[in-house]
Amino acid sequence: MKTTLTTLGITLAVILITFTGCKKDLEVMEPSPSPAMTNGMADIKVNADFEWNTMKDLQLDIISNATAVLYVKSKTGVVYHKAMTNNGSTYQTTITVPTYEKELEVVLAGQSRLIPITNDRISVSFQ
Repeated sequence: MKTTLTTLGITLAVILITFTGCKKDLEVMEPSPSPAMTNGMADIKVNADFEWNTMKDLQLDIISNATAVLYVKSKTGVVYHKAMTNNGSTYQTTITVPTYEKELEVVLAGQSRLIPITNDRISVSFQ
């Protein structure tokens, strides 16, 4: 009984020291106001040439000499469009791609073409 009380007393003392010894005083720090801070959306200055759009539409015209699956994808392999084309016809559609894309890979019947995006129209002939 005496050893149980001694063990219990030591355990309580260790717990008490642990919980009271680890107490920290937290100091709340407020940011100091700077003259560059804005108060609202009207105070934000944006360059005139800033591109607000994150996506853009492209008109796609593909002249096909085969009935095959068409892939339009990025250089990294992200597929933006997939369709079936017919032999001797022109496939037309509008696709949406991110504005950061500067060129697209067009794949049809095993043939691949890397096409730069210079305007909102892409024309490719697989003949």
